[in-house]
Amino acid sequence: MNNGLISKRYAKALLEFATAHGEDKSVYESMKTLSESIAATPRLRETLQSPVVPVGDKEALLCSVVGAGAGECYRRFVRLTLENRREGLLQNIALGYLALYRRVHRIGRISIVSATPLSDSLIGRIRYGVERRTRGTVELDLRVDASLGGGFIFQMDDFRVDTSVAGQLEKVRKQLAM
Repeated sequence: MNNGLISKRYAKALLEFATAHGEDKSVYESMKTLSESIAATPRLRETLQSPVVPVGDKEALLCSVVGAGAGECYRRFVRLTLENRREGLLQNIALGYLALYRRVHRIGRISIVSATPLSDSLIGRIRYGVERRTRGTVELDLRVDASLGGGFIFQMDDFRVDTSVAGQLEKVRKQLAM
């Protein structure tokens, strides 16, 4: 069976189960932590996929990764996933859950990379403008990267605006290379 389809089915079932038990928000936070941890820690992925590590140890590890935010729905999900030998799909399931949760709750994700830190008032205006247009809420991912030389890169879903000096120079370089 297709791993993408399996991941989507697990994510959808988890969202329905967590919503029915009023834990969808806490599971959302747990899934964010889990997906970030798996992406940032290759040893975690290796440990989860190792047939030598007992299921109980994997379960304890997955609950400790999330910490105090590991509610009952998350723990039951982890147990089910491990019992069905789907630990290799955990990151895809977590990402699928995050996407479904955001769609249901109308949460947009915005990434802004700027050459210098943005003021709080500018961040507030950006948030307000996007929330007004999308009629939802916004999660902001703000980063500072001095190598941009100036300007910023704004990304929301598939929409991207690059006004950075480095981006403009790259466009000119590509045009000259033609």
